[in-house]
Amino acid sequence: MTFPPGQVQEKQAGERGLLPTEDEVRRGLALGEFRAWFQPQLHLHSQAVTGVEALVRWEHPAHGVLLPADFLGAVLAYDLIDQMFTQLLEQGLGLLGILRHQGVSLTLAFNLHASQLASPALVEHIRQALERHRFKGSTLTFELAENGVLVCAPQTRENLLRLKLLGCGLSLDDFGLGFSSLKSLCQLPFNQIKLHGKFVQRLDRLRNRSMVLGTRALVRSLDMTLVIEGVSSPRVCAGLLELGCDVGQGYHLARPMTGRDLLHWLEQAVVAP
Repeated sequence: MTFPPGQVQEKQAGERGLLPTEDEVRRGLALGEFRAWFQPQLHLHSQAVTGVEALVRWEHPAHGVLLPADFLGAVLAYDLIDQMFTQLLEQGLGLLGILRHQGVSLTLAFNLHASQLASPALVEHIRQALERHRFKGSTLTFELAENGVLVCAPQTRENLLRLKLLGCGLSLDDFGLGFSSLKSLCQLPFNQIKLHGKFVQRLDRLRNRSMVLGTRALVRSLDMTLVIEGVSSPRVCAGLLELGCDVGQGYHLARPMTGRDLLHWLEQAVVAP
């Protein structure tokens, strides 16, 4: 599989070691340097595209394309996470609008930090953005890391329900790294689990196979869907198919790419109905 040029640029981006200053981050936001890149999720057997996850990249004029590890801590520390997210949401919905004109319908997933659900303001912004772009809530899925919702404040729970009432999907991300109880999974309105990729790199190990099979059984019992992260090679993909897994995301299937490159990539892809 060949990848668009934008993906090579991402691989070459290096970590600077120091977090950027608040002025740097604010300047980057003001100049639109924080961009949504997109990584498709595919059916492992048919290779049909089931959806896309939006991933933030800082297209820095001096340092190249920076990954979240280079700047996300600073964005959170300076309380600029909502400002960054609203820009990414607008970019993502704009891209979905282009695809809609081409007759292509996809779901789009965004990452949210648990702190963003401390008030209803962000949920209201999402509602208005969906209305403005004329999309149903079911078009969007919001992913929250498992360790971010272990202790779920009442306000966070209420805003998760508000997103659910809008029709949005809710995904428990990085599953397996935290310690979610079955009780908390049943009480929170998630409809998807994303299993962390560390568990699928060595499927010859009994513990990893048990984690995959156990998560698959849990998802079925709770009437959720399962996405496997870290599908990094044909070997991993074949192992997951053997274990009965359906949907995956990872470099073997498709790398993160710019919106322009995604549009070109989808011209050669099959989109699931």
